[in-house]
Amino acid sequence: MLHRLTTTTRTVGAHALRSTRGFATSRVAIVGSHDAYTKITAPGSGKKAVVYFTAKWCPPCKVISPIFDELSAQFDGIQFAKVDVDEQSETTSRAGVRFDGIQFAKVDVDEQSETTSRAGVRSMPTFFFFDDGKLQRQLSFSGADENLLRENISELNEL
Repeated sequence: MLHRLTTTTRTVGAHALRSTRGFATSRVAIVGSHDAYTKITAPGSGKKAVVYFTAKWCPPCKVISPIFDELSAQFDGIQFAKVDVDEQSETTSRAGVRFDGIQFAKVDVDEQSETTSRAGVRSMPTFFFFDDGKLQRQLSFSGADENLLRENISELNEL
């Protein structure tokens, strides 16, 4: 599947306005161990989480990463987590920083190869959505699709 990325600017008077994505306050937990991933995805927590599997060498990951960070600042009820496979090679899947409602986590697939393998991740970026530790397969996807990411986070927030 081919994704086209577009950049938009607005002109106000004689000045063009650009997105301030780079300035968003990120609430993303960096997954540093398999145990941390397990805590985020454990059933019975009552929490919602988005786990982002990424790699430093992945061009689409570099495009979507600031958007993921921006979204983490907008949804207080979801925890966002990142698993960077380059940095978390032994334990890629489970992290333990929690926020009110939704967790956002990033997993570096090169550094967390065990977690990545156990999670069944085959391409980057990959986003897994959890509600009370249950994987929401209908929301989870691979690719750097900003609109789909926004829509699925909003849908998770409504569950």
